[in-house]
Amino acid sequence: MTTTNLSPPRPDDPRVERTRTAVIEAAAELMMHDGPGAITHGNVATAASVSRTTVYAHWPTREDLLRATIDSIRRHKPDIDGLSGILRDDLAIVFGPLVADLVDEQRAPMIANMMERALHDPEVIAVRDEFLTEFRTVFARIIDTAISVGELRPDVEPGSSMASIVGSFLFLRFMSSEVFDAARADRVIDDFVRLHAPAEPCGRTSGEPTR
Repeated sequence: MTTTNLSPPRPDDPRVERTRTAVIEAAAELMMHDGPGAITHGNVATAASVSRTTVYAHWPTREDLLRATIDSIRRHKPDIDGLSGILRDDLAIVFGPLVADLVDEQRAPMIANMMERALHDPEVIAVRDEFLTEFRTVFARIIDTAISVGELRPDVEPGSSMASIVGSFLFLRFMSSEVFDAARADRVIDDFVRLHAPAEPCGRTSGEPTR
């Protein structure tokens, strides 16, 4: 369907905002129950009881619609300005929403569905990569700060570190018989911090301040 002749919605019209809200709420419900494959202009229009033209007017491409839908159900948006500069606290901040989703019996299947869909759906891949880039930027700041203040070794690399933590979460949640909950996620983070901390100088007792 071509969208070149559609007039853009008027942002100053309160009816426009109500329509946008209703459509995204319907799209979010579809996403939660059926995964990203269900997010099409036709499906969302039907769920929201609006015309497909209306959905196209607000979100001209499926990628736009997916982005807005996923953004609406995110528990927390990574924010560099919200970091404390303390490694363990900041790791809890950035990974907390993912852990909350993974222990949620409705949201965890959606994450699994998203991962599977990203193997072959170009629009899902594009939106996933956008969100990963956003997350990676904040995570890299956490790692760089921790290295600069001596909480992590200088050779710790952000990309592999993120893969290690997230990979552990996903393995424990979807591939292990072990119960995955917030306490288990905390242990994953604690293990990461411990294993990548600078080595203690010879002759110095752990916990003794460096002179």
